[in-house]
Amino acid sequence: MQETFDFSAYAREVRKFSRSLMCSVDSGAEISGLVHLLTIAAERDLARFGGAQQSSRIDCGPGCGACCVLNVAVLFPEAVAISRFIQRRFSAGDLGELRIRMHELLVRTRWLDDEERLFLRESCAFLDQQGSCMIHAVRPLLCRAVTSTDAQVCRDAIAMVALHGAPSVEMDLFHKQLIDTVYCEFGWTLQFLGFDHRPMRLTAAVLALLDDPELVALFVSGEKVPIH
Repeated sequence: MQETFDFSAYAREVRKFSRSLMCSVDSGAEISGLVHLLTIAAERDLARFGGAQQSSRIDCGPGCGACCVLNVAVLFPEAVAISRFIQRRFSAGDLGELRIRMHELLVRTRWLDDEERLFLRESCAFLDQQGSCMIHAVRPLLCRAVTSTDAQVCRDAIAMVALHGAPSVEMDLFHKQLIDTVYCEFGWTLQFLGFDHRPMRLTAAVLALLDDPELVALFVSGEKVPIH
């Protein structure tokens, strides 16, 4: 099935579906809901076209933070979904601590490129003390596209990257390409409909939304959201 999968046709379907979801949104709740529907559809398609046997080879999960030292790009609707999730699920005290960690991480990593961020070994602010992802249910699409078949090889590769002897990490390329397609076509849809479609740093976007929920109204109006 994977060998004959038509990614061009799939991209067109994602555009059509995402346009139908985005064409009438006017609130953070609706944006969060459409992101949920988009990711559910992507997970359904992975199960349908990728096969259970292939998915069982992926070693990534909520308790593995091996690659969570990398820059992560999100589209603004993804950041809306994440900010709403943590506001509903976190206590006031836990949310306050998270905001402090996010601000500190942003200060240390804002201007780092991908390679510099990797060398810094600074973990994502959304990892708990055990290294589990606290937003796994609403994690970004590009996090969902990470499909290593061996978490230990990931850890070894990241530890050895500075020595230029890092082992190769085997990935489920079908899974990765399908999720990457959803991300790219969702971005295309935002651009087509006149919304801010820029990739944004995960920490910067979510923290900005926590500080100023009115950014959602700015986005819905078609204005550029002031996040850098």
